Amino acid sequence: MEFDFKELVARAHFDYVGPLFPNWWKNNKTKFILPNLMGIGKDLVLGGRYFTTLSVADKAGNQYLFPNEPLLSISLAKTIVETATVGKERKGTVKEYICTEDYNINIKGVCVNENDPETYPAEQVAELKRMFEINDSLEVISNPFLELFEIRNIVLKDVQFDEMAGEQGLQKFTMTAVSDQDFYADLNEREKTLKSLL
Repeated sequence: MEFDFKELVARAHFDYVGPLFPNWWKNNKTKFILPNLMGIGKDLVLGGRYFTTLSVADKAGNQYLFPNEPLLSISLAKTIVETATVGKERKGTVKEYICTEDYNINIKGVCVNENDPETYPAEQVAELKRMFEINDSLEVISNPFLELFEIRNIVLKDVQFDEMAGEQGLQKFTMTAVSDQDFYADLNEREKTLKSLL
């Protein structure tokens, strides 16, 4: 039996079938000079979800692969303090930018044993569990979609294994993660900023 993993994941999560990311990247990579976002397609920026292979590595160099090309989506928010103004002539609030938050990354996929689709995919679920138990940032290994947004490290925050009624050989999962910037990168950026002010 042959599987169309992308269709399986899409149907399991929200009955959505998106474009094949690796082929999209192959056809469109000349439009980008990483990590520059100039020329990026509007579908990618406006909440587009893309299938892509995702692997990560811990600090010891152990690599972990998310099963069966999960769907990735990312979001970004700013912290803005809004202060009410006094007086009847002025409407609205004064906005004060505080900071830009980390990227929020949503990873949705399905575990299934391609060689034995009737058996529960215990090994893939165990791999996800081992990944989630790492209480440190994980390095993203060669993922063009995340590289577009300069996301090179992530921290896993939440995992959910949903019920799969009548599907003993499938296990749907959802993980949420946040981007993580290296502390030394923060120090280097601060040093550059101070030098430019002098």
